[in-house]
Amino acid sequence: MIQPDGHLLQLNSNLINQSFLHNYLVPGIALTFFVGFINLYAAFKLWKKHYRGAFWAGAGGLMIIAFEVVQISVIQTYDWLQLVYLLIGFFIVLMALQIKHKELI
Repeated sequence: MIQPDGHLLQLNSNLINQSFLHNYLVPGIALTFFVGFINLYAAFKLWKKHYRGAFWAGAGGLMIIAFEVVQISVIQTYDWLQLVYLLIGFFIVLMALQIKHKELI
């Protein structure tokens, strides 16, 4: 978010210029708040063994999936790393469901 044109991270500005966005500021904010903070909050809740930890972990996994789906649809380009993050989000959701199931038993 310091350099929203992407050159600090060596990001290709042509990817974002093709979309309705003009720089990486909005995706950076969304990634920080919707993905980063929710997953950090989920990790804290799970660490404290709070009964809503599994819910927040599932929400964090769904946020990763949602971010990647929106990213793919906006930039109209696919990269192997996006598949990796989609799988990570999917497995986080599966683990959250498993944790929730163990709490119910």
